[in-house]
Amino acid sequence: MGGELPLRVQIDGRNVETHSTNTAAGRVLTITTVLPGHGLAFELISTYVGHAQVAAHVTHLALGPVGHRASIEHIEDLEEQLDPAVDPRACAYDHAHQLIEKLSALGYRASGEVDKRTFTALERVE
Repeated sequence: MGGELPLRVQIDGRNVETHSTNTAAGRVLTITTVLPGHGLAFELISTYVGHAQVAAHVTHLALGPVGHRASIEHIEDLEEQLDPAVDPRACAYDHAHQLIEKLSALGYRASGEVDKRTFTALERVE
């Protein structure tokens, strides 16, 4: 199950075109955000795999912008705050945070907004 995920991103105080989706299958949730704007062309794919009895494992794959190498990061959620089946909202917040961190590391002044429309979309996952 999945679909569109309303997520708003701003760079230098201006809204940028943003396309976010989520796909859920059992204990796996993938959230993808694409910023296709000219000169930006950035994509972040975050996959959350977890179960209440083990720490979740998270992978963040960052692609772009043009001229930058792709990167992949694996995190083990030892604090057990991310459970894609029980609390996909926490995963959405984490994805948004990672998106802003990665854009900031590239030199952009970025911010993001996860609002109640995002949570409505995720209720289909819960």
